[in-house]
Amino acid sequence: MSGAVVFVLGIFMLFTCLFALVKVLQSLILTASSRVIYKATNVHPVFAILIGMGLTIAVQSSSVVTSTLTPLCGIGILRLEQMFPLSLGSNVGTTVTGIMAALLSDANAMQVALAHTFFNITGILIWYPIPVMRAVPLRLARGLGAGTRLWRGFPFLYIGIAFFVIPFLLLGLSAMFTQDSKGLTVMGVIVVIVILIISAWVTYYMHYQGGKQACYESMKKRQVRREAFDSLPEDMEWLKAKVKELSEHTGLARDEEEQGAPVAADDDAEDA
Repeated sequence: MSGAVVFVLGIFMLFTCLFALVKVLQSLILTASSRVIYKATNVHPVFAILIGMGLTIAVQSSSVVTSTLTPLCGIGILRLEQMFPLSLGSNVGTTVTGIMAALLSDANAMQVALAHTFFNITGILIWYPIPVMRAVPLRLARGLGAGTRLWRGFPFLYIGIAFFVIPFLLLGLSAMFTQDSKGLTVMGVIVVIVILIISAWVTYYMHYQGGKQACYESMKKRQVRREAFDSLPEDMEWLKAKVKELSEHTGLARDEEEQGAPVAADDDAEDA
């Protein structure tokens, strides 16, 4: 029970601090500090990586650093090419916390911490120095941003797939191949083949069968429908007020009442 209470308090404090951080950033952006931020981050990529690493080591949280930089990138103060090395440096800086904790433990903990560190460093060496490889995450980031502009629910879909569906799927596949069971191994092979077939079909559909345009239209329609539902109460009140003004101006309601009386009388005569 105490663990759940601490967890809830931690989440509450995290969101409160992030909310306050966004408010401070807004006040900075509305002043001339935006030009200072742009000049301070417009440095060589190697120094940008070191800056991101230093900031993360100082605050002991890569989430705080990336949450601070992402709004700046979204409104144009930081270019995506500047944000990329800062994020890479932040990923390396967050491993320092694990190394510091491992210093008080055994050799196994230090091995895990170093594996985490060298994993992030290897990722930087793969994805950043080569221009062709560097363009891949930048293009994906722009695509995710375009999807978010089209449909506000797209980030939730992405988080659900990237952080829940894919990890649990890979975890289940790894369990099938590590249980020393021929049946589970055969099942794992079948599942892998099915996944490869589905992936190939999705790739073909997206690139050669108009899948991108279909997804674009679907997300656009969803966003339009959502905006219509959100603005429906205000629109209805406005329409009611305009109809009332039109009725009072033209006397339409009075004419309908006057015409309704003879009709009612004729109905009574027919009934008699």
